[in-house]
Amino acid sequence: MAQDFTDIDSEELDGLIQRVHVAKEHDLALSAEDCHILLKALKTLAALQERLSDNDITLHKLRKLVGMVKSSETMDTLLGQKNKKNKNRGQKRPKPKNTQPSTPPVKPKVTQHKLDDLKKGDSCPECQKGKLYKYEPATLLRITGQSPFVPEQHVMERLRCNACGQYFTAKLPNDVINDGEPSQKYGYSARSLMALHKFFAGAPYYRQESTQALMGIKLTASTIFDQVELVANSLQPIYNLLRVFAANAEHYYLDDTTNRILDKVPIEKPQRNGTKTRERSGVYSSGLVAGLKESRTVVLYQTNIGHAGEFIDEILHDRGRTLAPPILMSNALSSNRPSLDYVVEHSLCNSLGRRQFAEVLNQFPDEVEQVLQWYGEIWRHDDEARELGLNAGQRLAWHKKLSLPVMEQVRNWGQAELNRGNTEENSGLGKAINYFTKHYEGLTAFCRLEGAQLDNNRAEQALKLVARNRKNALFHKTQAGASIADVIMAMIATSAEAGINVLDYFNTIQRMESEVKANPQQFLPWNYQSNI
Repeated sequence: MAQDFTDIDSEELDGLIQRVHVAKEHDLALSAEDCHILLKALKTLAALQERLSDNDITLHKLRKLVGMVKSSETMDTLLGQKNKKNKNRGQKRPKPKNTQPSTPPVKPKVTQHKLDDLKKGDSCPECQKGKLYKYEPATLLRITGQSPFVPEQHVMERLRCNACGQYFTAKLPNDVINDGEPSQKYGYSARSLMALHKFFAGAPYYRQESTQALMGIKLTASTIFDQVELVANSLQPIYNLLRVFAANAEHYYLDDTTNRILDKVPIEKPQRNGTKTRERSGVYSSGLVAGLKESRTVVLYQTNIGHAGEFIDEILHDRGRTLAPPILMSNALSSNRPSLDYVVEHSLCNSLGRRQFAEVLNQFPDEVEQVLQWYGEIWRHDDEARELGLNAGQRLAWHKKLSLPVMEQVRNWGQAELNRGNTEENSGLGKAINYFTKHYEGLTAFCRLEGAQLDNNRAEQALKLVARNRKNALFHKTQAGASIADVIMAMIATSAEAGINVLDYFNTIQRMESEVKANPQQFLPWNYQSNI
């Protein structure tokens, strides 16, 4: 079979050599494109060696085979190739677009399979004339399935001196040592998977137990809880530090949802903005998305008897007094706002304001359709600002110019509807108009505050982890279990915002638990990769 030769451009080859040097120096992997070029070069080299072993080949013929000289050797052809190379010599190659996802994909495990009965240089068993040489290997990518938790028994050979009685034990592989202490039954990776299955995938402890039983592995729900608690204990120092960072954030998204703790009994809590106390029994899970500087995000949860407003009170209690008031995005409920001791810039959710009208569309189709069209313009303006890459100041000017007149149009229309008697004030449409008018200042915060957002969707998305766990597990048994959930879900959500591999991150935090306790800041989701 004839060997195809590849003409590799000199600039392309020089660039590849430079990238190989960098990869070797920093222990990096080559890109798929560089590997393809390298394989072509190696195949060409192997073929050249094969052809040079023939004594009857000339240098000119070899140049033609390689592709350096075309079959048509006219002057025009030769000059054309030369001019083309000179023309391209000074041009910059376009930079490839960064298509890497926020979370790096897991690289496949590579297993080499060797030919047992053949090697390079052997005679061809088919024709008995040619010699075998190295060729591009065949590849197969296979995705296999297995139980998430696979028991492994490591048997280490031991020797003992018959004179002094000293034992000599074979060492464990590094991957086994890195996954836990020698006396540890459940590895760090197993613990991390248990936590992710429970608090991200929504698989309760008992469901994980029954799933493993189907696969022939005995793993009780209580054991899974114990291992997940160990993960939470390792993450706790970082979670505590994230609360400190959140206290000094520039922007907050805040919301809460109902939850249930079986062992929770009513307690006496002081009334907000007052000195009296009253008995409270309502359990809520509060979600907080805090926007920090340098485009970093912290997601926190708290489940107990209390609303989101009490959670933000705890966070703002540690806020620096010299900092500017933060922007707080929430709904209009007073229970989801901080107490009067903390100054914030209130911004209200327009998704909720729009929903007030959308819910009465069937009763007032003509009027509500017009309002929804106006709101559609506002969201379109926000999408255009994002596509244009406007900064906070430019975005504010953009909305003030385009969106604020639309918001004023909605308010003026609603007031005219009520004043003329076209809409009953106590009707569904009348209540939606009154809500919009009453909270107009908060709903238009994105048109007057730099950095204020249009809706509270970020907080609602963060609470999906809580809702998923509540839907599948129905409740927490104790406050301790709820607190474990708060820590792990917060670390999962914050790590996902940082775009890191959460499983690797959790394993690293457990493996370096003593270092994490000593200096948790080095192991924040956006810092930890430089410390491993």
